[in-house]
Amino acid sequence: MTNRTAVFFIAEGAHLTAQAILLAASLRHHHGARDDLIAYVPSGADPIPDAAMIAFETLGVVVTPLAIDPTVWKSNYPHGNKIFACRAPRNAARHVFLDSDMVCVAPLDFESVIQPGAVTVVPEGTPTWGKTGDRWARVYAFFGLPMPTERVRLVRRRRIEFLPYFNAGMVGFCNDTNAKGQGFGDMWLETAMIIDRDVAVGGKRPWVDQISLPISLKRMGLAYNALPDVWNFSISDRALEPEARPRLIHYHSFRFGPVWPQFTAELDHMVATFGPDLMARLTPHYGEHWFRKPNSEAVE
Repeated sequence: MTNRTAVFFIAEGAHLTAQAILLAASLRHHHGARDDLIAYVPSGADPIPDAAMIAFETLGVVVTPLAIDPTVWKSNYPHGNKIFACRAPRNAARHVFLDSDMVCVAPLDFESVIQPGAVTVVPEGTPTWGKTGDRWARVYAFFGLPMPTERVRLVRRRRIEFLPYFNAGMVGFCNDTNAKGQGFGDMWLETAMIIDRDVAVGGKRPWVDQISLPISLKRMGLAYNALPDVWNFSISDRALEPEARPRLIHYHSFRFGPVWPQFTAELDHMVATFGPDLMARLTPHYGEHWFRKPNSEAVE
């Protein structure tokens, strides 16, 4: 097992692949070759175009098939691909899943914040599920777990204190296993599948990944390391904040990115990295995503 960090994300279809290429370019810009980068292509996805494969190769990204079993879910659940990715084997000491719709805009020292015995996350922005707590009580009770007494501070709007609830766009973990030999990814998948199929609470979709995350930690006996929101800085429906100093921008849709100069700087750097010949091959596939006009109405 190498003492390296593996950073991985999903590349599937034109939209996610455009996001994954920009994410990878931004990570290489700020980190060089320090971390291993892996783009997972879920089973059943369309083949990655040759131009994108060249772009990933240029960036030192390993493009890897990801076996997906859609039958574990009650119905189709693309969000679950990240959980399959987390349980995939990798030769690394630390593992970081990133949503593809993110861009690195400052150096990230993963080694200092990802340690054994805990999963590294950023609290969710708002209580998008289980606002009153009764739904959470039913989920914890289903697994024979007490309701948590600790609270995290959510990171947007009123920034309320809330039950442990995390944005699943950035999840960092080590190679901890339980007595059954399950790693964190195994436990997350098992817990999410049970909640999706068997726990009688409403409004679970699309939040199954985020509902199951803190439950998985309790079942696994892992702590959580809650980072400030600069590590997962959501800009959807958020006006530009010139004083903000995010490290990892979670832009959700390309229409929100160009409002933020940090986003456009990384896009410009990606274009310079690839050069005119490769960009000419990439643009027919991804130009409509990368070069959208700013959304002037992107306000919170």
